[in-house]
Amino acid sequence: MNWLPLFLSLDGRIGRKDFCIGAVALIAVGVLANLLPIVGPLLSLALIVPWTCLLVKRLHDFGRSGWLVLIAIVPAAGSAALGLFTTLAASNAATMGAAFAGAGLTLVVSSVALIVSLGFLIWVGAKPGDLQPNAYGSAATP
Repeated sequence: MNWLPLFLSLDGRIGRKDFCIGAVALIAVGVLANLLPIVGPLLSLALIVPWTCLLVKRLHDFGRSGWLVLIAIVPAAGSAALGLFTTLAASNAATMGAAFAGAGLTLVVSSVALIVSLGFLIWVGAKPGDLQPNAYGSAATP
């Protein structure tokens, strides 16, 4: 498996096996990143690029537009941005009130983002790809 194009290219198609391997790797990095204060949310935001590339190629495998990835990316990006805001606000005594207010909103947005993203991830990962070449390239290995 060639990792660089898997996580940094929007072109082509990937099968379910490569998608699952890539998704597990990105989930592991995300979990580890969230253990780090301040740097964790920034790293989570940076993971949007490899997640987008992975999901777009998987969508291409069954003939769907890569723009559908926005269904999962927008809520996740909003959640990460709110988490960063809350973390930064909590690091300053003058903005501690904003941190407490932001924490509740962050929890709600993160919960909705998690449900939407997991549902999208399961759909994209479970749907079989086209067996024939489509507009996005030749058939990927299952």
